[in-house]
Amino acid sequence: MNYAGYFHRLLLVDLASGTSKVWTPPAELWARFLGGKGAGLKILYDLGLPGDPFSPENPLIFMTGPVTGSPIPTSARSCVVFLSPLTNSAVDSHAGGHFGPALRRLGLDGLLILGRAEKPVYLEIRPDRALVHPAEALWGQGIFATERALKERHPGAEVASIGPAGERRVRFACIGTGLWRQFGRGGAGAVMGAKNLKALVVPPGNEKVPIADEQSFHTLNRKLVEDLLAHPMRKKREELGTTMWIRLAQEAGFLPTRNFRECRFEGFEGITSQAMQRALSWEPRGCFNCPIRCGKRARFDGLELEGPEYETTAFLGANLGIGDARAVAYANWLCDDLGLDTISTGVVISFALEAAERGLLPLPPKFGDAEGVFALIRQIARREGIGDLLAEGTRIAAEKIGRGAEYFAIQVGGMELSGVNPKGCASMGFSLATADFASHTRFWSATAEMQGVLTVESVPRFVKEGQDEVAARNSLIVCDFLPFGFDRLAPLFAALTGMEVTPETLLRAGERIENLHRLINLARGRTADTLPERFFSEPHEAGLFAGRHFTREDFQKWLFTYYRLRGWDEKGRPTQEKLAELGLPGPKLFTL
Repeated sequence: MNYAGYFHRLLLVDLASGTSKVWTPPAELWARFLGGKGAGLKILYDLGLPGDPFSPENPLIFMTGPVTGSPIPTSARSCVVFLSPLTNSAVDSHAGGHFGPALRRLGLDGLLILGRAEKPVYLEIRPDRALVHPAEALWGQGIFATERALKERHPGAEVASIGPAGERRVRFACIGTGLWRQFGRGGAGAVMGAKNLKALVVPPGNEKVPIADEQSFHTLNRKLVEDLLAHPMRKKREELGTTMWIRLAQEAGFLPTRNFRECRFEGFEGITSQAMQRALSWEPRGCFNCPIRCGKRARFDGLELEGPEYETTAFLGANLGIGDARAVAYANWLCDDLGLDTISTGVVISFALEAAERGLLPLPPKFGDAEGVFALIRQIARREGIGDLLAEGTRIAAEKIGRGAEYFAIQVGGMELSGVNPKGCASMGFSLATADFASHTRFWSATAEMQGVLTVESVPRFVKEGQDEVAARNSLIVCDFLPFGFDRLAPLFAALTGMEVTPETLLRAGERIENLHRLINLARGRTADTLPERFFSEPHEAGLFAGRHFTREDFQKWLFTYYRLRGWDEKGRPTQEKLAELGLPGPKLFTL
């Protein structure tokens, strides 16, 4: 059955031979895994999980969801699924902007890129093939210059490209699109660089997402848009952007400060939304078909960027002891152009600054030294000097330094933590520790803990159910900021696709996707769900464990309950009964 909401077309590209073809996936891929993250993970699993993330066999799977490019608000998002050189397991990295909708206008649900080109190239995507163009002249260029050159060459096109960090295989290099949007987490840019692939160019198309029941769909969608426009959180995000969380995190006591040693930053007033508005001449900006407009176009000192977002501001600001809006914005601008994930960059630099304080690294910059941070960002992107070590990520850098550095290496499974300082929000620490990779995008429990909604006993179930819901949302794909649940989205999705879906079936799909990701993590050698020792050895400053220690015993109680709720054994492995219940791993839906 060909469901509406999909084009049933993926473009497969082999960089080694320069050939491409269209693949029509079975309808079961969409029915069981929805699209986006879920479909990408299933394709990755069916390909056999090649050994080295830098090998030509590691695919870059750019996926849209059935919502991408549709009239549903926040339909801008797409993702790239790949084996991460940072975590050695699967990552789905998401971006907004206009890249995903541009793919859909070509009548494509996604791209699968395999192999490695002999020399630097870029791909021009067509509905039925990919044209391979030489890119030696672009190699070494930043993302801004690359995108502008390619848009001049291909008027009206959307571009996704890498900078020097991706070319040099920095393990947390990102892919930039629309100048200021990123497929940020996990090192997708490094995988792209290992393939000698500088950029993707998506020219204008005119396809429209097919809708199964247009009358029902548009009736439901009009009401959704009306309610979204009237929603108080939409208005707040348009006014203050995501940086509103700087003040909220400071007040709640979970703002990451100086490599997570503290939960509040005395200089926070210099990096709040209000400070950004004054210093950067902010203007609201939205992604494709998004009335929330949480993005902020900023201009200062002759430069232009979008942001900084909360995560960037927390980790390039408070966590480095920097309380100046323009300094954070410039660090953001550097990372965007050089092609670095701002979160991992901020955390790895904060790790290096603490290592220097402890006499473990010969490093002149100290916390609060903005110019020193700018220099380190450039060194990391080009793997120069100490930057070559830090480009490996926090986990590998700590292992190479030794002498107790692992204690203050703030990572889980190789991924630098994001979102909050767990010493002020233990439920988020638990969410990060148990997630498929340690990112705030897996599930944000901080609001519930901050508002006193959570009890110690309720955390495991709350996190488990939240992760399942987010996995499904990341497969449809809708933005985290769309403030409606599956009671609103399920009937809309049914009208879009013609599938028989309920809120419960969407949650079950999310659970299936979470379990598939767990199978991949286990196959790639993930052995433990835990947190860095700092969060057990040092007292918590706020949240559920304020004024006392969150012990390993506390964590283990949560973990065993979480495993039981998931139907996993005591080592975090899905039982055969749970896999059978979810139909995993199931027949191969993709073979080359």
